[in-house]
Amino acid sequence: MKLKLSYILSLIISASIILCSCSAANASDGKPETSDTDINSARYVELGWEYIDSFIFIGESTTAHLKSRGVLSGGTETKQVWSPKNATVNLDTTTGTLKIVYPETQEEISIGEAAKRKRPQRVMLTFGLNGAVSKIKKGEKYFTACYLSLINVILENSPDTEIFIHSCFPIAADMNTSAYSVDARTLNGYISTLNGWAKNMASEHGYEYIDTWEVLVGNDGFLLNKYHVGDGHHLTAEAYLEMLEFIRTHAKTEDI
Repeated sequence: MKLKLSYILSLIISASIILCSCSAANASDGKPETSDTDINSARYVELGWEYIDSFIFIGESTTAHLKSRGVLSGGTETKQVWSPKNATVNLDTTTGTLKIVYPETQEEISIGEAAKRKRPQRVMLTFGLNGAVSKIKKGEKYFTACYLSLINVILENSPDTEIFIHSCFPIAADMNTSAYSVDARTLNGYISTLNGWAKNMASEHGYEYIDTWEVLVGNDGFLLNKYHVGDGHHLTAEAYLEMLEFIRTHAKTEDI
C-alpha cells in the first residue's frame, strides 16, 4: 500500500511540475496571452439600433436610397437621410453649399444650414461612384480637398458632430458603365482606389473610417448580384441591412 501511495504521489508531483513549466513558458514575457477574439473585443463593441439612429447619412443616390428602401427608423419617412430632390450628389469643393430637402420641414436648404439646425450627433459620408473617372484623373489631393471642404462646412455649423467616412459601394460585374467611359472592372478598381484615398484622409485627420465593402462583394471583388436591384449599383434592402448591421456591430469602443 505504501508503495502504491508513493507512486501515485510521484505522478502527481511530476504532473504539477510539467504544468508549472508550461505556464511559465506561456507567460515568459510577463504578459497574459491575448487571443484574436480578445483583441477584437477590446477594439469593437456591438451596439443597439439606437446607434444607427444617431446618424445622418449624406452621399450619392446609393445613400439616398436608404430612405426609399425603408431600412432606417421611420421607414420611407425617415429623417436620417439628407439629399437633394434628384437624390444625385457629385462630391466637389462646393458640395457643402448644395441644397438638400431638409426632412423636418421639407425646405430646400444647404447642408451647412441643415447642420446648424439639426446639430446631428454623427454624420456618415459616402462618396466615390459619381465622377469616379474624373476624380481619379485629378488625383488624391483633389479628392481629399473635396471631402475636407464638405466636412469643414458641417463642423463649422455643428462643431460637436462626429464625422464618419464610409467606403463607397462596389459595382456588379455586369453593370452598364457606358456613362463612365471605362469597363466595369476598371470602374470598380477606381472606386476601390478612391476608398483607399478616403481612408487615408480619415486617418490623417482623425475621422473614423467604416469599410463595409467586404460584406457586399463576392470572391471576384464585384458587388454580389443578390445585392443590387438589376442595374449593377443601386442596392437592395437586404444589402442595406447587411451594411447597417456591420456598422452596428463594428463600432469602436470610443463611440459609446
